[in-house]
Amino acid sequence: MKKTVLICLLLGNVAQAQTLGTVFFSPAERIALIAARSGISQTATYTLNGITLRKEGKSVAWINGRAVTQIPPDPIIPTLVILRDHVLIEGKVIKVGETLDINSGQRTLRLPEKAVQVKP
Repeated sequence: MKKTVLICLLLGNVAQAQTLGTVFFSPAERIALIAARSGISQTATYTLNGITLRKEGKSVAWINGRAVTQIPPDPIIPTLVILRDHVLIEGKVIKVGETLDINSGQRTLRLPEKAVQVKP
């Protein structure tokens, strides 16, 4: 009898508990959490140093001086999409030679306009 009452009390408390839901809402917050866990200093500022496209195998984007791939997803930049002449991070376009602060939207172009050419 005591076990039944105890179980009912515990189940009643569980039913009343509120769910936390998603603790980190944006991809930027999840990226910061992963970076903090891995000991990597992570900001929301990305510089696209270059892109290497391959017909076979993985394409590589050089972001902040580090090679990252779209597949498998990079743990620091899981929202990365590599395209022919730019990349998308959290849906925002970053061109080669450009620095973008994801949070503020501020862009800095390190190269003069049309200094980068895409060769077929």
